[in-house]
Amino acid sequence: MLRVGLTGGIACGKSLVLRRLAERGCRTLDLDAVARAVTAPGSEALAEIRAAFGDSVLDASGALDRPALGALVFHDAAARQRLNRIVHPRVRAAEAGWAAGFARAGSGAVLVTDAALLVESGVHLRFDRLLVVHCTPEQQLSRLRARDLLDERAARARIEAQLPIAEKRAYAHLEVDSSGALEDTDRAADAAFEQLQRRAAAAGPDRLGPPVSRLVGGLVHGPRVGPRGLAPEALLLEAAQAGGLELEALAARLEPPAGVPWYRAADEAPPGAPAAALGASLVAWALASRPPDSDWLVAAAASLARLTHLEAAERADACLFALLLQDVALLGAVPRDLAALARAHEPLAARWGGGTPSGRLADVVRAALQAGDDPRAAREALSGTGDSAALAGSLVGIAKGAAAEAAPALAETLSALRGRAALG
Repeated sequence: MLRVGLTGGIACGKSLVLRRLAERGCRTLDLDAVARAVTAPGSEALAEIRAAFGDSVLDASGALDRPALGALVFHDAAARQRLNRIVHPRVRAAEAGWAAGFARAGSGAVLVTDAALLVESGVHLRFDRLLVVHCTPEQQLSRLRARDLLDERAARARIEAQLPIAEKRAYAHLEVDSSGALEDTDRAADAAFEQLQRRAAAAGPDRLGPPVSRLVGGLVHGPRVGPRGLAPEALLLEAAQAGGLELEALAARLEPPAGVPWYRAADEAPPGAPAAALGASLVAWALASRPPDSDWLVAAAASLARLTHLEAAERADACLFALLLQDVALLGAVPRDLAALARAHEPLAARWGGGTPSGRLADVVRAALQAGDDPRAAREALSGTGDSAALAGSLVGIAKGAAAEAAPALAETLSALRGRAALG
């Protein structure tokens, strides 16, 4: 089973692409329809919305007046956040239940979930792949005005309430350009479907990753503190508790906590530790909870780095380090060609990071190669260099492993994740 998030800008053609993917055999779900169901008359969500926003958001029959509510929240970020806290958890629970039904049936289906705000709400990493539909800004404005009968000011307000489509595309594994004729959009959707189908066929629970002991080793011998005070251990435990990497929740753990959407949190304060400091916890989460998947891993590393770092080189370093940690964890040893592997990974790291890696990881790689299977020696080889020493320890530690007694809570969490992954 492959879970795909389908998103894009408002009025960019997501529904057209969703329909085409359904025609090709994907199982599809429209989260807007789910949101309507969870806010139906008599629902707890509708009662909470009424308490938060008043009777003006209800129509004469007592149902939710979505245009009236939209007029409130599209101009008020705080109001949007209040609404999201009411609706989003219920929608996610319904979507998870829908997907679980296919997992229990042992289906190899491609499941596509359509939602406009997957990236804005920081839940896009719950999906194995993210597909972004886009068109030109002029087309988006024109289509929205025609579809919803809005004046230009109202239409622009709705577009500006979302992450700009150019930024959203940075999170995409796959894209469909809907700027052309319908036939062109269908062809692009077909091409995306073929890629998704190939990935679904290649994935499976028989490709589970390395022993938990190696994942623990990467954590106990690596950095203890991450950027903005986000500890690697806290990242792993948060992801395990939430059932996925929830970037808005992680933004609340930053020091100071983010007072803006997660994707703007890097604007607020200097990060301190490098983004790569979270690499061992991310790789541990990934390899304990899913089959090895470099494309998902590097996208997740980039998203986490965007939470804390503005510099493209820092983000690329985080991507590169995550890929190296995965290589070493799967091999159970630091390979002699580690430097060559790093060079081979650089284009993928640059694509997701948005720039070229800084080159600072070269010292980390050399220290890991010189240390053999001794994480302490790797750290000591870079003593006095701060974060680089801890990264070298993590790289060797994820090869050597560590006993569960070294970090009982982490070992227990990772074992539970591995058990759930093996079941479905």
